[in-house]
Amino acid sequence: MVEVSFEQSYAISSRIAAVHAANVVARHGLPHHDREDLSQEALLELWRKEPVFDERRAGWRTFADRVVANRLASLVRHMHSCRSGHGKEDPIEGLEIPDVLRYGDVDLRTDVKKVLAGLSLFDRNVALSLIDHSPIETSRRLRVSRATVYRAIDRLRTAFVDAGFSRWRGGRA
Repeated sequence: MVEVSFEQSYAISSRIAAVHAANVVARHGLPHHDREDLSQEALLELWRKEPVFDERRAGWRTFADRVVANRLASLVRHMHSCRSGHGKEDPIEGLEIPDVLRYGDVDLRTDVKKVLAGLSLFDRNVALSLIDHSPIETSRRLRVSRATVYRAIDRLRTAFVDAGFSRWRGGRA
């Protein structure tokens, strides 16, 4: 029985990675030059996973295809999550809170920043998006379901009420 390894099947492996990378670039509208980077990332993952290859369970092509497809799917999920705000850790100091939060002579910015600082980055992004956009538009902008936005709104209401905000001038906390 001949042991198949990454080094012995580089031509097959690189072809599988190139085809998958080209499909990802085309499907997600990525720049053409990202294809090679994605292909290399997939090959690197395949090289890392080669020790767990078991030819009794599947052939090398099947194994390589699954590893490459899973790695590229993970990379695409990561790209989308970074665009929508998940997975990023931006400091609270960078948040811009509009003047709409001012009421009379009282500047609510500090209080609002304190509440937002205790929330997840996603909930902060939802809160800031809701200032100018509807929940439906927010779900589209953040690329999440409406239900996810409405759950975030419930968490926001709870956080603001717990912080001492209550219904104010006909609005919600």
